[in-house]
Amino acid sequence: MTTAVLLVEDHAATRDVLCGALSQSGFDVVAASNGVEALTRLAENRVDAIVSDYRMDRMDGLELLRRVRKSIDVPFILYSASADATAIFKAGRYGAVFFLEYPFRVDTQLVPTIVESLSSRVPSGKPTRGAERLIGDSVISYRLRAQIRRIGPSNAAVLITGDTGTGKELVAQAIHEESGRERFVAIAVTELSESVLESELFGHARGAFTGAFEAHAGLFEQAHGGTLFLDEIGDAPPRVQAKLLRVLETAEVRPLGGRGVQRVNVRLLTATNRALPERVQQGHFRQDLYFRIRQATVQIPPLRERLADVEPIARHLLKCLAREARLPVPNLEGELLECLRTQAWNGNVRELRALLQNLLLDWDGESPIDRSAALRALAETQGPLTSEDQALCERMLDAYRRGEFNQEAARRDLGMSRGEWRHRWSRLGLEHLARRRP
Repeated sequence: MTTAVLLVEDHAATRDVLCGALSQSGFDVVAASNGVEALTRLAENRVDAIVSDYRMDRMDGLELLRRVRKSIDVPFILYSASADATAIFKAGRYGAVFFLEYPFRVDTQLVPTIVESLSSRVPSGKPTRGAERLIGDSVISYRLRAQIRRIGPSNAAVLITGDTGTGKELVAQAIHEESGRERFVAIAVTELSESVLESELFGHARGAFTGAFEAHAGLFEQAHGGTLFLDEIGDAPPRVQAKLLRVLETAEVRPLGGRGVQRVNVRLLTATNRALPERVQQGHFRQDLYFRIRQATVQIPPLRERLADVEPIARHLLKCLAREARLPVPNLEGELLECLRTQAWNGNVRELRALLQNLLLDWDGESPIDRSAALRALAETQGPLTSEDQALCERMLDAYRRGEFNQEAARRDLGMSRGEWRHRWSRLGLEHLARRRP
């Protein structure tokens, strides 16, 4: 994939020279004449790095850097012919990775700087931590990583929302690792009955109930100095909700059957796939607790809304699965990738992982994994798909490609009526292709 660079320069002649030189160096260049225009370009395009002049009218480079850091996280390189030490210090404080003195040589100075800024973001052979846990090339993923880096170091309670399988616990771990806190303790509130959950969270004294032969420190105490992650918070029982609110307001835990209280320093992260505002209106979730756990919110969109992430996530998952199975890592070829990009992924990343696991189990370790194998695996992970349906999928996808990604041309090629084409296109789950530009 070509590296996309946003170049921001208010002097037209300089902008044209730099754009031409960067294009000749193999970059895909998006140009803007000032900071305001640059923000518009960022809303319309995915970029891998930003190179900007420092002194410009209508928003200078420093203000642009400050605003960019609120939404996306990409390497930002500033340059100037007249920048003092204060400007350079502020640039570093706001997150610029380099500050170049202009004029400079594009081939020996600017290009190596861009390459170095990109390569330094990909740890070689090292386990990823923090925001880097989130894999993806979409604008949504860039913004998620930027948001995690921004809220990670704070003590704010964070509510993470998203469909099942989108990776809410992964985001919680990333936020924790950006915080610098010591330990990460996690539990899903639906794992245990109400009475057991209450004891597990808040602890109990010896003799508090039948079978309580010894005192037990709850998860709040165990997470002291660290982070406690409560998944499926929308299903918390009313009694547990009340005690949670008290702990959050007082920073004190009273174990079941105990007389004293224990001071705790815990950052709370919660997650749900439910619409909590509706749960509040229905009387199933306390409004005061809802406000308390959502001092900051992170919304994880479904995978079908960030299809640019499918390939990098699939490659990462396949590498991990192959390592676990002690197999070589299969290549993801063009037709297979196209098949992966055209799925609805109602189960999100969890469904993608199940599909790849299925493919790997049936792989002979040598032959390429083709689209037919992916369709067979989809039949096993998504439901029954007859051999006739599989053959029809193949024919429709081939016609769609021959017709240069035009459904009308593909329909005529196969001799189908419009109604027949639409019915089969939808029934076979191919409607998501229409949203993807070739």
